[in-house]
Amino acid sequence: MKRPGAERGHTDLKVFISRRDSLCDECRERLGPHAWIALVGKRGALCLACADLDHLVFLPSGQPALTRRARKHSALAAVVLKWSRARKRYERQGLLVQEEAVRRAEEECLADADIRIRRQEREAARRRELDHAYIEAFARRIGHVLPGCPDERARAIAEHACEKYSGRVA
Repeated sequence: MKRPGAERGHTDLKVFISRRDSLCDECRERLGPHAWIALVGKRGALCLACADLDHLVFLPSGQPALTRRARKHSALAAVVLKWSRARKRYERQGLLVQEEAVRRAEEECLADADIRIRRQEREAARRRELDHAYIEAFARRIGHVLPGCPDERARAIAEHACEKYSGRVA
Protein backbone atom coordinates (compact mmCIF):
# COMPACT_ATOMS: atom_id res chain seq x y z
CA MET A 1 0.00 0.00 0.00
CA LYS A 2 1.36 3.40 -0.96
CA ARG A 3 1.73 6.24 1.51
CA PRO A 4 -0.56 9.24 0.90
CA GLY A 5 1.43 11.72 -1.17
CA ALA A 6 3.93 9.09 -2.33
CA GLU A 7 2.58 9.23 -5.87
CA ARG A 8 3.47 12.94 -5.93
CA GLY A 9 7.02 12.29 -4.80
CA HIS A 10 6.51 13.53 -1.22
CA THR A 11 8.35 11.89 1.61
CA ASP A 12 6.68 11.80 4.98
CA LEU A 13 9.27 13.75 6.97
CA LYS A 14 8.17 14.41 10.52
CA VAL A 15 9.24 17.15 12.89
CA PHE A 16 8.33 16.76 16.56
CA ILE A 17 7.83 19.54 19.07
CA SER A 18 9.52 18.16 22.18
CA ARG A 19 8.10 18.42 25.68
CA ARG A 20 11.38 18.32 27.60
CA ASP A 21 14.91 19.68 27.35
CA SER A 22 16.47 18.39 24.17
CA LEU A 23 19.95 18.10 22.72
CA CYS A 24 20.85 17.82 19.02
CA ASP A 25 22.70 14.54 18.44
CA GLU A 26 24.83 16.08 15.68
CA CYS A 27 25.86 19.61 16.72
CA ARG A 28 25.33 18.90 20.46
CA GLU A 29 23.49 22.21 20.84
CA ARG A 30 21.12 22.38 23.77
CA LEU A 31 17.67 23.03 22.31
CA GLY A 32 15.64 23.37 25.47
CA PRO A 33 11.98 22.44 25.91
CA HIS A 34 9.54 22.89 23.02
CA ALA A 35 12.32 22.45 20.48
CA TRP A 36 11.54 21.31 16.95
CA ILE A 37 13.33 18.03 16.34
CA ALA A 38 13.62 15.77 13.31
CA LEU A 39 14.37 12.09 13.88
CA VAL A 40 16.76 11.14 11.08
CA GLY A 41 17.54 7.42 11.11
CA LYS A 42 20.95 6.57 12.56
CA ARG A 43 21.82 10.26 12.91
CA GLY A 44 19.32 10.52 15.76
CA ALA A 45 17.33 13.53 16.97
CA LEU A 46 18.50 16.62 15.11
CA CYS A 47 17.74 20.30 15.27
CA LEU A 48 16.21 21.73 12.09
CA ALA A 49 19.55 23.23 11.00
CA CYS A 50 21.37 19.88 11.18
CA ALA A 51 18.46 18.10 9.50
CA ASP A 52 18.65 20.75 6.72
CA LEU A 53 15.05 21.80 7.30
CA ASP A 54 15.72 25.27 8.73
CA HIS A 55 15.01 26.96 5.38
CA LEU A 56 11.38 25.78 5.45
CA VAL A 57 8.55 27.95 6.79
CA PHE A 58 5.80 26.81 9.13
CA LEU A 59 2.26 26.69 7.80
CA PRO A 60 -0.15 26.06 10.70
CA SER A 61 -3.14 23.73 10.37
CA GLY A 62 -6.53 25.19 9.66
CA GLN A 63 -6.51 26.18 5.99
CA PRO A 64 -6.88 22.95 4.04
CA ALA A 65 -6.79 24.48 0.54
CA LEU A 66 -3.65 26.48 1.32
CA THR A 67 -1.96 23.50 2.97
CA ARG A 68 -2.82 21.12 0.14
CA ARG A 69 -1.54 23.53 -2.51
CA ALA A 70 1.60 24.50 -0.60
CA ARG A 71 2.50 20.84 -0.18
CA LYS A 72 1.91 20.26 -3.90
CA HIS A 73 4.31 23.08 -4.84
CA SER A 74 6.98 22.31 -2.26
CA ALA A 75 9.74 19.88 -3.24
CA LEU A 76 10.36 19.27 0.48
CA ALA A 77 7.72 19.17 3.21
CA ALA A 78 7.61 17.97 6.80
CA VAL A 79 4.61 17.36 9.05
CA VAL A 80 4.92 19.06 12.46
CA LEU A 81 3.59 16.94 15.34
CA LYS A 82 3.12 17.61 19.04
CA TRP A 83 2.27 15.13 21.79
CA SER A 84 -1.15 15.64 23.36
CA ARG A 85 -1.18 14.58 26.99
CA ALA A 86 -4.98 14.56 27.08
CA ARG A 87 -5.43 12.35 24.02
CA LYS A 88 -2.17 10.41 24.46
CA ARG A 89 -1.17 10.71 20.80
CA TYR A 90 0.73 12.95 18.44
CA GLU A 91 -1.40 15.64 16.83
CA ARG A 92 -0.65 17.51 13.65
CA GLN A 93 0.23 21.17 14.21
CA GLY A 94 0.94 22.11 10.62
CA LEU A 95 3.46 21.71 7.85
CA LEU A 96 6.96 22.92 7.08
CA VAL A 97 7.21 23.84 3.39
CA GLN A 98 9.31 25.99 1.11
CA GLU A 99 8.51 29.72 1.21
CA GLU A 100 7.99 29.90 -2.56
CA ALA A 101 5.42 27.11 -2.30
CA VAL A 102 3.42 29.10 0.26
CA ARG A 103 3.51 32.17 -1.97
CA ARG A 104 2.26 30.21 -4.99
CA ALA A 105 -0.42 28.50 -2.91
CA GLU A 106 -1.65 31.84 -1.54
CA GLU A 107 -1.90 33.22 -5.09
CA GLU A 108 -3.94 30.19 -6.18
CA CYS A 109 -6.22 30.46 -3.15
CA LEU A 110 -6.86 34.15 -3.83
CA ALA A 111 -7.61 33.40 -7.48
CA ASP A 112 -10.41 30.94 -6.69
CA ALA A 113 -11.62 32.25 -3.31
CA ASP A 114 -15.05 33.21 -4.72
CA ILE A 115 -15.57 29.73 -6.16
CA ARG A 116 -14.63 28.06 -2.88
CA ILE A 117 -16.93 30.36 -0.89
CA ARG A 118 -19.88 29.55 -3.18
CA ARG A 119 -19.10 25.83 -2.90
CA GLN A 120 -18.97 26.09 0.89
CA GLU A 121 -22.34 27.89 0.91
CA ARG A 122 -23.89 25.18 -1.30
CA GLU A 123 -22.49 22.45 0.94
CA ALA A 124 -23.78 24.22 4.07
CA ALA A 125 -27.27 24.42 2.54
CA ARG A 126 -27.10 20.73 1.59
CA ARG A 127 -26.04 19.80 5.13
CA ARG A 128 -28.91 21.87 6.58
CA GLU A 129 -31.37 19.96 4.37
CA LEU A 130 -29.90 16.63 5.45
CA ASP A 131 -30.05 17.70 9.10
CA HIS A 132 -33.70 18.77 8.68
CA ALA A 133 -34.59 15.40 7.11
CA TYR A 134 -32.74 13.57 9.90
CA ILE A 135 -34.58 15.54 12.60
CA GLU A 136 -37.92 14.80 10.92
CA ALA A 137 -37.11 11.08 10.78
CA PHE A 138 -35.93 11.19 14.41
CA ALA A 139 -39.22 12.86 15.47
CA ARG A 140 -41.26 10.22 13.57
CA ARG A 141 -39.32 7.48 15.33
CA ILE A 142 -40.02 9.09 18.70
CA GLY A 143 -43.71 9.07 17.72
CA HIS A 144 -43.51 5.32 17.01
CA VAL A 145 -41.65 4.50 20.21
CA LEU A 146 -43.78 6.83 22.35
CA PRO A 147 -47.23 6.81 20.68
CA GLY A 148 -48.77 9.17 23.26
CA CYS A 149 -46.18 11.90 22.67
CA PRO A 150 -47.63 14.92 20.82
CA ASP A 151 -46.02 15.67 17.45
CA GLU A 152 -44.73 19.10 18.50
CA ARG A 153 -43.14 17.59 21.64
CA ALA A 154 -41.51 14.81 19.59
CA ARG A 155 -40.16 17.47 17.22
CA ALA A 156 -38.75 19.50 20.17
CA ILE A 157 -37.10 16.36 21.61
CA ALA A 158 -35.61 15.50 18.21
CA GLU A 159 -34.26 19.04 17.70
CA HIS A 160 -32.66 19.01 21.15
CA ALA A 161 -31.21 15.52 20.73
CA CYS A 162 -29.78 16.33 17.28
CA GLU A 163 -28.35 19.75 18.18
CA LYS A 164 -24.81 19.98 16.83
CA TYR A 165 -21.85 21.47 18.69
CA SER A 166 -23.77 21.52 21.97
CA GLY A 167 -20.92 19.96 23.92
CA ARG A 168 -23.05 16.95 24.79
CA VAL A 169 -21.97 13.48 23.79
CA ALA A 170 -24.85 11.34 22.62
